[in-house]
Amino acid sequence: MSEILRRYFWTAYDHLGGVVAYNLLWSLLSLPWIGAAYMLLRFGFSLGGLFLPGAVVLAGALLLGSPATVLLFIVSAYWARGDELNLRELLLTGRRFFWRAAALGGSLIVATGLILVNIFFYQQLAGWLGALLSGLMIWLLLLAGIMALYLFPVLVTQEGSVGATLRQSLLLAVDNLRLSLALLLGAIFFLGVGLASGLGLFCGVMTAWALLMTMGFRALLPKYTGEALPVEAPRGLRELIRPWEV
Repeated sequence: MSEILRRYFWTAYDHLGGVVAYNLLWSLLSLPWIGAAYMLLRFGFSLGGLFLPGAVVLAGALLLGSPATVLLFIVSAYWARGDELNLRELLLTGRRFFWRAAALGGSLIVATGLILVNIFFYQQLAGWLGALLSGLMIWLLLLAGIMALYLFPVLVTQEGSVGATLRQSLLLAVDNLRLSLALLLGAIFFLGVGLASGLGLFCGVMTAWALLMTMGFRALLPKYTGEALPVEAPRGLRELIRPWEV
């Protein structure tokens, strides 16, 4: 995990301007999803109780499930490989993925909503049966959460169908449970910062999260391809505070 974080830090540092600029683009294209998430949060805070965490989870699914989120993973994949692309190339590539990204994002939102409805329903049942069923739904929600992390990275790299992307994402989540849980905590952290600060959601948080997920996904590739990632030259404090001397 430390190697993932090191590569992530330097990649983000090298593309700070792009992190903000592409996040602003995502914000513009995702306004309906952001608006729906905001209304859900207001609804959850007004009702309180179990509705509040449910509203937060569903709001997060809405933000991550926006079709425009695939653009962040496209540009992150380029950065992770050490490549660059301009805005025109990004939009052209994103157009190729749009309908599959919309289907995957919609599936995530619908699945999250249905699981939450089941949790609320089973909470009303008395006795051990209600506790057992609601507990199973919580585990299912956790599985859906770690599976969702891989949807767009798999789509961008494999360019498969919606069904194939869902299957591969599930297998990756289960086969790499420890890393998947760490990346899920990272997603919760970034979304929490974005939702709590408000401004951060528009000015870099989503791109930063997509880049972290991309670096984690990229670190898994040698396990399945047998090819090691390119070795990067070590960088230290000097490159951080005086990059013009590199």
